[in-house]
Amino acid sequence: MSALEIRSLHKRYGRLRVVEDLSLRVGRGEIYGLLGPNGSGKTTTLSCALGLLRPTSGQIDVLGEPVRHLARTQGRVGAVFDRPSHVAGMTVKQNMAYAARLRGFDPRHRAGRSAAEALERLGIADLRRRRAGKLSLGQAKRLAIAAALAGDPELLVLDEPLSGLDTLGVRSMLALVRELAGEGLTVVLSSHRLHEMEQVVTHAGVLLSGRIVREGSLDELLAARRGRYTITIDDGPRARAAIEHMPGVEVLGSATSPEGERIDARFTDIGAAAVNRVLVESGCAVSALEPVTSSLQAVFEELADADSASGSEGRVA
Repeated sequence: MSALEIRSLHKRYGRLRVVEDLSLRVGRGEIYGLLGPNGSGKTTTLSCALGLLRPTSGQIDVLGEPVRHLARTQGRVGAVFDRPSHVAGMTVKQNMAYAARLRGFDPRHRAGRSAAEALERLGIADLRRRRAGKLSLGQAKRLAIAAALAGDPELLVLDEPLSGLDTLGVRSMLALVRELAGEGLTVVLSSHRLHEMEQVVTHAGVLLSGRIVREGSLDELLAARRGRYTITIDDGPRARAAIEHMPGVEVLGSATSPEGERIDARFTDIGAAAVNRVLVESGCAVSALEPVTSSLQAVFEELADADSASGSEGRVA
């Protein structure tokens, strides 16, 4: 059973399409990143998944329960959105109790993590008497997560958890996510910060214009660019003729640049040195033969370029 499964989700406001035919699956124990730019539909998608918004159409299951019966998962799902969720005039301890009442249970009298344990786990137990309005941004985020963790949920959803954090705060938040996942918790993160997400996610879906354009494990997402090289050369036609029929070489495209013609190619079961040797022996002057960077940022940029070229209409989330 998956922790979260969305099938053919549509969300519209009148004629405005916010999410369109979106499907994704989050397996148990994964750290799943819902990745995309601001306005791509991430928060809307998570709001529908948590029953905060009514979908226009589609099916959503959370911990095996249809979203319309989300009350059956009470205490098993925690969520933190990128907006203040505490009462500034209350202390940290009071906010924990208030959050528990809003969720319909008292973590002091239920199996699982108590409020005190949750604060200790998040490293802010010594702040329990401080008013929430006096917390730093990082401390406030930890308070929100502590409130979500009280009761020992199985699924934790964090919407833009890195927003506004400095370098040390980001490092601390990523370490916390890894630790929670190591304890068996399934974590869903939404973010536009791809470099940081690459350090923590095990699986991801790339969201553009309200649609998932690529989904898979981190290895699967990065593998699409592994083995790719850019060849800068003086004579493009001669170079393509020399290598396009070589076993293990796939020519993906070419473009003219000030330095010469650039050929985009993928090498499988053959080294760059062997390809370079064939080009030189064919009389081509090779200016550069460089591997293409394999990163979530690079994958995203390639997908965004393709989405833009397809003429997708802009949508708002």
